[in-house]
Amino acid sequence: MGKRVLKVERKSAEEIKEILNSNPDFLLATRLGMVYQVAKGHSSREVAKWHGVSFKQVVNWVHRFEEEGVEGLQNREGRGRKSFLTEKDLKRLKNAILKKKPVDFGINKEKWSGPILLKLIKKEYDIDYRPTQAYKLIEKMNLRFQKGKGIIVGD
Repeated sequence: MGKRVLKVERKSAEEIKEILNSNPDFLLATRLGMVYQVAKGHSSREVAKWHGVSFKQVVNWVHRFEEEGVEGLQNREGRGRKSFLTEKDLKRLKNAILKKKPVDFGINKEKWSGPILLKLIKKEYDIDYRPTQAYKLIEKMNLRFQKGKGIIVGD
């Protein structure tokens, strides 16, 4: 009988990666770690393979570090995919969350949650988001999720 393999069941590997990638401190530390490995003499291709990114990304981060220091490794505004939902759509969703219940939209739940919000978005806008995106959308609407209470007004 072989050794038991340790398994993670709480979240999928993709969901864990989403959480890591949404943390700016983790991203900065990872990028700085890649620059460090290159400074120690490892090739950008080797470092990229270890971290599951393209070697071009490693090269870009090394160049940005050389030009701007640690600041060059920070996320820059305006990067990434544009939201499928407009500001008007988000205001409409926020209003719905604050004034109505999911059952008002034919969803058999009493409290709002991330997955329930995604069901509403699918129903109203025919847009599919990953489960981890729900909480980013909640934050973008200046709301927050509190276990047991559902989505509530942000601080």
